[in-house]
Amino acid sequence: MKRVLTVGVNYTGDPIEGVAIDNLGLCQPDVDRARAAYPLYEYDTIIINPESYTHFLFGAGGEFSNELYELGKLKSQNDRYDLDSAFDAEDRRKEMEAAIADGATVVWCLSEPKRVNFFGYRETHLGYAAPEVANFVKRSELLVKKGRRMGAIDPDSPFARYFDMLSRTGGWTLCLSDPGEGYGSIAATPEGYSLGGQLALGSTVGWLVTPPTSQEAQNQLVRDSLAMEKSDPAHEKYHGIFLSHTGVDKPFVRQLRKDLLAHGVPRVWLDEAEIEIGDSLIAKIDEGMKLSRYIAVVLSKKSIDAPWVKKELDLAMNREISSGEVVVLPLLYEECELPGFLQGKLYADFSKPEDYEAVLGKLLRRLRIG
Repeated sequence: MKRVLTVGVNYTGDPIEGVAIDNLGLCQPDVDRARAAYPLYEYDTIIINPESYTHFLFGAGGEFSNELYELGKLKSQNDRYDLDSAFDAEDRRKEMEAAIADGATVVWCLSEPKRVNFFGYRETHLGYAAPEVANFVKRSELLVKKGRRMGAIDPDSPFARYFDMLSRTGGWTLCLSDPGEGYGSIAATPEGYSLGGQLALGSTVGWLVTPPTSQEAQNQLVRDSLAMEKSDPAHEKYHGIFLSHTGVDKPFVRQLRKDLLAHGVPRVWLDEAEIEIGDSLIAKIDEGMKLSRYIAVVLSKKSIDAPWVKKELDLAMNREISSGEVVVLPLLYEECELPGFLQGKLYADFSKPEDYEAVLGKLLRRLRIG
């Protein structure tokens, strides 16, 4: 039996064989046992739409959902509905981490943060149960709009039918004008804003989509989410690509990273983008390599003798040998003598500027191979 949790989304379609759907909230069981979800790691698929505090606390909208002072009115209705009593953000966050680590499919719907000053500032984005996602939406400039037409939609994405249903029924209302790193867009507005994409924010992975605006769209969102098989955590933790390089090749590597992100690669690890003041250099590089599916080695006259590149390449080759999977992707930036153990590998030849776009296309096709 496949278990699904919908928070703020209600499925009303025909029963789905082998699937049990709970429409519940993230409140604590001792506050409202009937409407509280089980621990998140008990679900194979989780869909969260924190449209209001009532939506994410109890699973569906209520009489105060559209009220400016929703938190105060909930507390006046029942003192136990005070946000601090009803919702344990840290506990649900830990459950979400465990669910993702176990391979659950997680879909977060874009929502307005609805920031309220009620015994301190609170936002409905608490309902994501994933601070990384809340911070991502905040950084990516959420726009509130009203539209029916859509621009480019990735036909191979699992939510292509959902976006089609949105355009034919209630339209779309929220989009991101400047999505940050760790995000690969799968749908856009005609002017190029993102309506949804795949997230890879460290160990927090899942999908972020514009919210449903019709019952038909809610049903389709659930069906599309269910169509994805539960992932194998042993493999899914390796998402994205790590760019191993030497400092003199930074201009090329920065441009390559920018182009890979623009084409939807969910995570492109580059030291200057990931390492912050005070971080351990060795620890952060090790983390980046562990969280990356592929290790791309930028080969040039300088890099083949660089100690850091040699160390990273040794680690990557060891992983390739032990896993039996292709891990190392050689990227030739300058004509140079390849290390012996790379000579039998097919490499992407970026040494001729006029061939850049064609070679980038080949690399993108490789990155889409599971």
